[in-house]
Amino acid sequence: MNRRSFLYTSATLAAFSKISFAQAKPVPTDNVTIVVGFSAGGAGDLAARVAAEHVKITDAYPVGVEFRPGAGGTIATDQIRRAKADGSILSLYSASPLLVAPHLQSLPYDPLRDFTYIATYSNIAIPAFVKTDSPLKDWAGLVRFARDNPGKLRWATAAPRGIAHIATEAAFRKEGVTSAFVPFSGGADAITALLGGHIDMVVASDFAAHLKAGKVRLLVETGPEPVSGYPDIPTFKQLGYPLSIASAYGLFGPAKLPEPVVHYWQDTLRVMTKTDLYKRFLETLGAQALYQEGQAFHDEIIRNFHAIGDQIEALGMRP
Repeated sequence: MNRRSFLYTSATLAAFSKISFAQAKPVPTDNVTIVVGFSAGGAGDLAARVAAEHVKITDAYPVGVEFRPGAGGTIATDQIRRAKADGSILSLYSASPLLVAPHLQSLPYDPLRDFTYIATYSNIAIPAFVKTDSPLKDWAGLVRFARDNPGKLRWATAAPRGIAHIATEAAFRKEGVTSAFVPFSGGADAITALLGGHIDMVVASDFAAHLKAGKVRLLVETGPEPVSGYPDIPTFKQLGYPLSIASAYGLFGPAKLPEPVVHYWQDTLRVMTKTDLYKRFLETLGAQALYQEGQAFHDEIIRNFHAIGDQIEALGMRP
């Protein structure tokens, strides 16, 4: 199922579900907007919409999705910091503006203090992949080529200095590899360059449609869990690399959100992960099922924030 089909299907479910308003769970706010710090049409778009559609289906409650792209998601993140803590404005959780950007630039928010982390509900695979006809058949072969030919391996990620970029650079450093990183403004541009033969490898989440079409071959997953349906593809965690962090999507809000708001969304998202709508969402993105809430979510934020900071320091990427 492609992304357009997913959005159509979820909208149809919302329109035709027979919902009793009397039986709907009470929503602790009059209206809710989920802010997305990236452009419409990407993985973040679908991750926000699946939560909004689930609430519409189960509780007959409209939740808006608003896109505020710019500065790698940091503009939208600061909007959440400044929002009233009543649950009317939440944001899609994405790691880069919270775990990476604060190490690289001066920002008006503190990711460990200024937000309420509600829950994560999916893990988006970010594998490294090559063209199907590439002579680089597997990850070990790619590392061998890069080690034997310093600087000749050309590769890219969807977001320069994002988690995938930092994790891959850390892996190359451990392997003694010198490579040529080519910056692009997004994953689509990087994949176009890969398919055109201009670069050798891409590390990005927008791989599923190209994989199904037989255009790319997966080499390794940068996160800790195998790509869904491809258990034989190694992960950075299995290979013992310094950084292997799940690229989770979830919801967070400003600091000191009321407990009824937090509990409502945690209960709602937990139920959502058992639905057909959620299964279709995972299939569309090639994503992995995941649910983590509250204190466990916050503790994971703290661990990953410091781990990423350590690697940025080791790689000499800190300004």
